[in-house]
Amino acid sequence: MTDFWDANGDFDYEAHHEAGQRDKAAATAGRIGYPGMTDAFRYFGLHDWTSPMFTLELLAAMDTWQVLTERIEAAPADQDIKELQRQAEETARTIQTMTDSAA
Repeated sequence: MTDFWDANGDFDYEAHHEAGQRDKAAATAGRIGYPGMTDAFRYFGLHDWTSPMFTLELLAAMDTWQVLTERIEAAPADQDIKELQRQAEETARTIQTMTDSAA
């Protein structure tokens, strides 16, 4: 179990909320057979969606976004990062359009 109390003895509500959102995203990703895409489900707030709402096109776009995000974190040069960020932002806009029209 995660400890949500900080050094001052105060409860960290934000960390508690984020952990709950991540748990829901992991459950959704696992339920539809894509457990490795928990980060994408959490980022796009798709943890309450049902399986039929996830089209192959949407899942492919989410996978592309997640791969680009991972490459950004591992990219050695600023120019590489800028290009990857541009691609990730374009993909994120595509995903947002898909999810807005499906909701």
